[in-house]
Amino acid sequence: MQAIRQFVFASLAMLFAAHAAAQIDGAGTSIIIPLVASTASFTSEVTVKDESGTAHSVSMTFYEAQTSATPGTRTCSPISLSAFQVTTVSVAAQCALAGNHHGFVILRDASDNWFFAFSRTQNPQGIGFSVEGYPLGHIGGGDPFSEVGGIKRKAASGASPAYQTNCFVVTLDDPVTYAVSVDDGNGSGTLVDSLGAFQMKRYLDIYAATGAPAGDHANTTVTFEKIDAAQFPDTLIGFCTVQDNTSFGADFRIAKTLNEADTGRLRLNCFAASFGSQTGECTSSLLPSAPAVPNATTKVRMLTLIHAPDRAACSIISASANLEMRLVRIADGAVVAGGSNATSFQYNTGKRSAIGGGFHQYYFLEVGPIANTGTFPIPFGIKCTSGNGMADPVAVQGVADDF
Repeated sequence: MQAIRQFVFASLAMLFAAHAAAQIDGAGTSIIIPLVASTASFTSEVTVKDESGTAHSVSMTFYEAQTSATPGTRTCSPISLSAFQVTTVSVAAQCALAGNHHGFVILRDASDNWFFAFSRTQNPQGIGFSVEGYPLGHIGGGDPFSEVGGIKRKAASGASPAYQTNCFVVTLDDPVTYAVSVDDGNGSGTLVDSLGAFQMKRYLDIYAATGAPAGDHANTTVTFEKIDAAQFPDTLIGFCTVQDNTSFGADFRIAKTLNEADTGRLRLNCFAASFGSQTGECTSSLLPSAPAVPNATTKVRMLTLIHAPDRAACSIISASANLEMRLVRIADGAVVAGGSNATSFQYNTGKRSAIGGGFHQYYFLEVGPIANTGTFPIPFGIKCTSGNGMADPVAVQGVADDF
């Protein structure tokens, strides 16, 4: 435990010696562009920027969709980069595509040279949309379902064009069986399908594909759901494009999850307890591994990370009323929430730039006894909710109680 504590303080020291800079964490050595096309209606270009300061080559692999002309994997020509160079390539030229093709690409560096990537897909009139490149470690996993909100289908009327929504599903390393459903005030529909590893399917007019009622639809939610619990850890990427059928102008909407597969950023933390049946709830039953306040003079200290600006709310889960909690910011030792006799707290971080030079901060969650009488040890858990997601608490050590 002492080694963990030393590591935490050493990490903080390094952070404070640096300068807050990047606003969006988008660099990687393996990046996916979820949608590219080379058709009569749309063509895609991919832009790559070196961020390693080293000359290197980025490989490109095109995974053509099962709903495209020639499904399967195609190795494309590599993209050469000098230090900090920006290069834009045509997917059709880079992957020797002729005719109509759609799918996704993965860009990889064979070493540890970071780069950024995004794409532009447009029609012959130059109307189109951008699709960001996502580092592979930042996409997939997490919740078994994801959603796109606000899609529509609308018939042409006067000068207004018809609108159509097409949705796509992508897998990475593993096969997935899934459901895609639409739901709004005009009705709902569902389809069930499956993909093998590194495959894609496109569903033209998602309302028709799912069997939703005919006619116009608006403010629709599309839900992509993994339906086999054994496949919940596997990656399923969903997204939709809403296009007008006159100019074929379109947009791109990635499906979003409430939680990603990152215990450092959970919007609901049920530490030493199970997740409840309702969203945002923990059970009151503690796990066998739950920590315990051992005696009347010892508090238990746990480590967490909060991503400012945010509001975090935590409470104790215990059969005993003889416990109190507080939140201590490690950088300056300030007690920022909770305290004597508090069984719960709410903490508003304030603006990010005001704490730690703009870096997210580590905190101690501390739980100790209220009174020196009663039965010990006292097992407990903690429930925390936050807007940006906070780190699942890690029990660090028992220390002398001082509050």
